[in-house]
Amino acid sequence: MKKIIITLSVLATMAFTACESVNDDAVPVNGTPDETTAASVSVESAEPASSASAADITAAVMAEIEITSAAEKTSEDIGAFYDVDTSAIADMSVFICGSGAYPDELAVFKFNDPDSASAGAEAVKKRLENQTELYTDYTPDEVYKLEDANIIEKDNWVILTVCSDNARAAEIIEELI
Repeated sequence: MKKIIITLSVLATMAFTACESVNDDAVPVNGTPDETTAASVSVESAEPASSASAADITAAVMAEIEITSAAEKTSEDIGAFYDVDTSAIADMSVFICGSGAYPDELAVFKFNDPDSASAGAEAVKKRLENQTELYTDYTPDEVYKLEDANIIEKDNWVILTVCSDNARAAEIIEELI
C-alpha cells in the first residue's frame, strides 16, 4: 500500500511540476552485469578511502552535472525512497529530482560496517530497478539515465548516480573516495 501511495504521489507531483536537467550527451558505461540495469562499479584500492564526506561528494558531482530542482532528502524521509536501516548509516547525502518528472538522482551513503554496506547496496539496486520500471512507462526518453546509471561500492560507501552524464559522475566520485 505504501508503494502505491508513493507512486501516486510521485505521478501527481510530476503532473503539476517540471524538473529540468542538463541535457549533456550521455556516455554509456559498458560491462553492466545486467543489460537492463546500471553498471555496478567496484573500486578496489590498497589505500584507505579519503576523508571526503557524503556532502562533499554530492557537491562535487553537482558542481559539474546539474540536477535542477534537486531536493535533498534527510534520514527522516529517506525510508520513502530506500529500504535502508538509517541507524546503519554513518554519513549520507541524497538528492532526488524534486518534481519526480525526471529520474535524476544522486545518493551517497557511507555505512557503519561492511554488512550494512552490503544490505545498502541491495536497497540501492532495488531502488534503481523500481525507478527503471516506473520511468519506462512514464518518460521513456529518460530511461537511458537509468540504464547507464552507476552503483559504486567501495569500502563502506554505496553510491548511486542517475544523471545526464553518469560516466563523468563516476570519475568525480572515484577521485574522492
